[in-house]
Amino acid sequence: MSAPKRYGLAAEFEDAGQLVEAARAVHDAGYRRFDAYSPYPIQELDKIIPAWTVSVLPSIVFGAGVAGAFIGFYMQYFIAVNVYPTNIGGRPLNSWPMFTVITFEMAVLFAVSALFFTSLYFNGFPILYHPLFRVPGFNRVMQDGFFLCIEARDGNFHPTHTARFLSSLEPLRVWEVDSE
Repeated sequence: MSAPKRYGLAAEFEDAGQLVEAARAVHDAGYRRFDAYSPYPIQELDKIIPAWTVSVLPSIVFGAGVAGAFIGFYMQYFIAVNVYPTNIGGRPLNSWPMFTVITFEMAVLFAVSALFFTSLYFNGFPILYHPLFRVPGFNRVMQDGFFLCIEARDGNFHPTHTARFLSSLEPLRVWEVDSE
């Protein structure tokens, strides 16, 4: 059997102040693939931990909205002109004002659906199991635990150097986290 693939190294800290200082030290050391876990939001961490923002989300949502509007309009146009042409009151078959409501609704439907599924994709959901769940005591992060994890896919990650570096930050404990 092969050795399990490493997800990273996790460290537990005593309080939020130590976690913030550790995150700052990790960032200053050049690590970029790391995350902090705490029972409540810590504003200082927002400035330290790199945010993985998605700038393509507005473009995807706009494109889906335009596609939905086009599909909604064309669907009504095709039915009114080709499938079931009915001349009521002398109006033209292509009477675009009566198509606006469904066109708008289809644009909203497509845009919201694109937003929902794109957000799920970029956030990595659905995730039923995370490697950090194997760390002893990690369930305390919902009550009084403060954890920091440096991922192995970081360019500066080296198992022994990173473990030594994390130990120098004076955590309560340091764990190797396997992804399998």
